[in-house]
Amino acid sequence: MSLIWAMENEFKNPYVLFNQEILKDWKENGVKYIKVVELESDLAVKFFELIPDSEIPDTAETIYSIHSEDVSELLEINRHVKFLVHEIYLEED
Repeated sequence: MSLIWAMENEFKNPYVLFNQEILKDWKENGVKYIKVVELESDLAVKFFELIPDSEIPDTAETIYSIHSEDVSELLEINRHVKFLVHEIYLEED
């Protein structure tokens, strides 16, 4: 294994943009709720992490039913706001 490969792997972005396929997979796998958590960033874009089946909000966090219209709105493209899913929530059981 080369040092360059190891460095690239170490700095790989663990997030993917929330999309219709993720939503479909979550629904098929019985996810009932999604928590929306704002991530800290120095960029002009606001980033939010979506956490499946998290029912207890901390301060300034929101919980949506997976079947709510609000979750569908998270799929809409917005250049100032991005909804992300950490790869650990995409691993197959």
